[in-house]
Formats: sequence, structure tokens, C-alpha cells
Amino acid sequence: MRDSRNYEALPILADALADAGCADIALLAQCRDPNLKSIQADRLVGLVYSDETAAAVRWMEEFVRNINYRDYKDAEDRVGTKSDTNPHTYERIMMTGYNGLTRGGMSFASDAGADYFRESEANRREFFRNWSLITGLDVPEDILTRLSFSCSC
Repeated sequence: MRDSRNYEALPILADALADAGCADIALLAQCRDPNLKSIQADRLVGLVYSDETAAAVRWMEEFVRNINYRDYKDAEDRVGTKSDTNPHTYERIMMTGYNGLTRGGMSFASDAGADYFRESEANRREFFRNWSLITGLDVPEDILTRLSFSCSC
């Protein structure tokens, strides 16, 4: 399923997980959701595929939390709206990774997102190592080294 990226069998996986004693009702429900987006399917499969892919999913979720503005305040010192403080979602960041792979550039809704990649090549490699574990897609070295990063804020 992970290699083919064909997720039609996710409901069968949910049944097998339930039979094996999985008590995560939310995970099982998502596996049975006929309208599940492929990015979410990648996430679910990553959570159950191996300890390494599950750790990659958790890393990506933490990355999303870290690049969102938790304490953004406007000119009157009021905390901003949810879209101001949490412009990134797991789905958006995973799509940003796909855009980097296919378009050669990644745009973020926070300085923290773009700055993470600008800080070091090691950061780029860490992100795409985890992204690749989740998606099962490799990022060629030539693309990794010439990616551009911007902020749309």
C-alpha cells in the first residue's frame, strides 16, 4: 500500500488493526473514511508501517507546531486570529514538500518556516528525510541542493 500509494485497502487495514487490538478509535475511523485525502492516507500508513515512519510523522507534526506563530499579537497587543497564529497544517506542509519536489521552491506562511530551511543544509535534509519516510518518495540530491524558500507573509 505504501509503495503503490493505492489506499483503497485502508478499510481492510483498519479491520486488521482492530482485530490485532488497536484501540485508537480516531485512527480506525480515518482508515475507514472513503473521502480521506492521500496526504492523510500517507500519514496513517506512516503511523502503522514502522517505528521509523511513525517517528517521521510525529517529527512532521512537531515541525508544524514549531513554525506556527503561537504568540502573534497585532498592533493593539491582542493575540491574532487562529489563521494568524496557526497558518500551517500538516496537510499544507506535506503539500509544500511536494511543491518543493515538483516546482523547486517552497513557500511558507511564516518566517519561521522559511527560516528553518535557510538556516542550514542539515535542516533541509532533516525535513526531507522525514517527508520521504512518510511519502515513500525520494528527493533527488540535485533538487535538494537547489530548492528555494520564501515566506508569503
